[in-house]
Amino acid sequence: MATRAKDLADFIGTGALAPALRLEDAAGGEYVGLDAPTTVSASFTLTMPGADGTSGQALVTDGSGTLSFGDAGISTGKAIAMAIVFG
Repeated sequence: MATRAKDLADFIGTGALAPALRLEDAAGGEYVGLDAPTTVSASFTLTMPGADGTSGQALVTDGSGTLSFGDAGISTGKAIAMAIVFG
C-alpha cells in the first residue's frame, strides 16, 4: 500500500496536454483519471460529498462547487411528455 501522496496520485500534462489527476488502485496497475478541459474561463474547486450515493443517483452541483448525490434522470411524467413531443 502506498503511503506517500506521490504514490497515490500523478498530476500530468504540460504544454498542449490538459492536466489530469490519476488515482491509482492499490496494486498500482490501473487508475481512475480526471481530466481538466483544455481551457477554462476561471479557476474553480469541486467539493466531493462525504458519503456514497444510492443506486440510480448521480453527482449534482449546487452551482457553487459543492457536489452531492441526487436522483438522476427525469420523472416518468416528463419522459412521457417528451416522447409525445419529440416522438
